[in-house]
Amino acid sequence: EFLYNGSANRDGSLRLQEARAAPAGDPPFYPPVALHFRAPFVVCTEGAVVQMRTDVQNIDLMNLSGFCRNCLSKWLHAGAKQFGAEMTYDESCEAVYGRPYKEWKAEFQTPATPEQMALYEASKPHHAAEHDAAAPSSGLPARLHSDVCCADVEPSGMRNVESAYAGSPVAIKLGVLTVSDRAHNQVYQDLSGPAILEEMGQYASKTGTWDMSVCQQRVVPDDEETIADTLQEWSESCNIILTTGGTGFSARDVTPEATKRVSHKLATGLMNKVLMDSSKLEPLAAVSRAVIGVCGHCCIINLPGRPSAVRQNLSIVMPLLGHVASQLARDVAPP
Repeated sequence: EFLYNGSANRDGSLRLQEARAAPAGDPPFYPPVALHFRAPFVVCTEGAVVQMRTDVQNIDLMNLSGFCRNCLSKWLHAGAKQFGAEMTYDESCEAVYGRPYKEWKAEFQTPATPEQMALYEASKPHHAAEHDAAAPSSGLPARLHSDVCCADVEPSGMRNVESAYAGSPVAIKLGVLTVSDRAHNQVYQDLSGPAILEEMGQYASKTGTWDMSVCQQRVVPDDEETIADTLQEWSESCNIILTTGGTGFSARDVTPEATKRVSHKLATGLMNKVLMDSSKLEPLAAVSRAVIGVCGHCCIINLPGRPSAVRQNLSIVMPLLGHVASQLARDVAPP
């Protein structure tokens, strides 16, 4: 085994510059070697492997290597924070697991066997130093530990609660429309609709930008007529409607078409901002067909279908919703 001194290049690649002799009792030392590789490629490849091998449990990874998928998620989260990229821990977990962690856990995680637990206890000295304060020291260099295992991360969800709107608090009458054949048929639980409510509620309470009331919430199939009729109906009682799902390229993805059908104007500038900012973290965000439209005195905003992408897009658009709602209210006659 080699023990390396590493440094990062300006382009983000990792250069392992120097090999040194291992301490007495450690594996044999081999001649010094200089390595250079692209760290992002390595991370992406490793992430793809752990996504494919759903049969390998996290406890197996801990027993073998001293780190698991959650450690990878925390490294990604810490790296994003270090380089100024906005990413919640939930989003980093989804990047590693290939789906929301709760979904992966429900489908693939199995109870630990006695054999796995025995190996886990025996391998504790090789886990992160803070994993178990009572565990004896392994004598290994600190860099060979997972330095994030069981470390705290910031709460998921809210990243930046600053608001671009500086006026008086405005009323937001919210409608949340989940568009999904499978969620409508109860093949799986709708997680994106609740994520919208959670994010919007947290933002409202932390910034005081708006007084929010939830007027409508529903799950509908991927049917253009149904979506358009619902949006038209809700626009009479809501001033902000957030849709989630149906913005892709499949034949059943028709949420943008339904939104444009009932809108008399489109907010292309705001939608461009959402797409540009979100694509900095998720390149596939650029292929979204989502739109933002105005129907009467109501703004309709298309969001992606995945909960983590919903939270990401909302973090971009929420600081501007106070301004949007205040402008929509200008032409509304008082009761």
